[in-house]
Amino acid sequence: MARRLLILVLLALPATAAAQNREHQQIFADLRMLQEQTQLLRVAIAELAEALKAVNTRVDEQANLTRKLFADQGVQIGSLTENARILREKMDATNVSLSKDAHEMETIRQELATQRTLLTQIITMLTPVTVPGDPGNPTAAGAAGATPPPVAGATAPPSVQLPPPPQNPQRAFDSAFGDYATGQFDFAIAGFQYYIETFPTSPDVPKARYHVAESHYGKGAYKAAVAAYDQVLKLDKGTEWEAPALYKQGLAYEQLGQTERAKANWELVRKSFPDSSAAMMAAQNLARIIKKTTISN
Repeated sequence: MARRLLILVLLALPATAAAQNREHQQIFADLRMLQEQTQLLRVAIAELAEALKAVNTRVDEQANLTRKLFADQGVQIGSLTENARILREKMDATNVSLSKDAHEMETIRQELATQRTLLTQIITMLTPVTVPGDPGNPTAAGAAGATPPPVAGATAPPSVQLPPPPQNPQRAFDSAFGDYATGQFDFAIAGFQYYIETFPTSPDVPKARYHVAESHYGKGAYKAAVAAYDQVLKLDKGTEWEAPALYKQGLAYEQLGQTERAKANWELVRKSFPDSSAAMMAAQNLARIIKKTTISN
């Protein structure tokens, strides 16, 4: 019996050893796999660290760029603030200058009004009074054409010294333009013509000539306005006043009932000065005339 047990034990020992060996081999295989996974994890961690390092570098660069942008914006805002301050000071100075100019123009207008009053008085004083002769009295008829003898004790009217007209071109132009702006078109026409004749080489002569035509138009003298605009078109060709003169002459033609001539002017404005404001208004007036004609028909 004991021998059988011993034989059984001896037979079981190799099987147990083989099982333990297989178990050890599995453990070793698992360890190797774990080592490989650990190595892969280390590589991944190293790559992640490199990526984080690159991200941190980019974040630092972006932060530096943002700080630089904020600094530049601060400089620009400071510069804009300074420019705004300078512009405000210049505007204040301009307003003061305009106020002084307005006061000077008002003084000039008052001086011209005084001159006109004095001139009217002188003309009234110097106008001779004509006494018609009596047909039945030849002495009276002859005396009518003779110079009356001086009256004893009478004194000659005192001489009035008129102040000289303004010799400064800008003052003369501003005076005429002040009359134009206030609707005193007859005075404006006289002032602008005086300016043109007195200062023929002034660069504002075309502007003065245009405002002569505008004054005629403003007072409703459309035939005179047509002729005055024609002077601008002939003498001031190529200036900034050519297009508006051509357009406004068309309006004067329309007021005179010469619709076809008005349309011809406006078509010429559109063709010759397509980018001007006068061309835009001419197109609007042409459309208005066409619509009016269509409704009438």
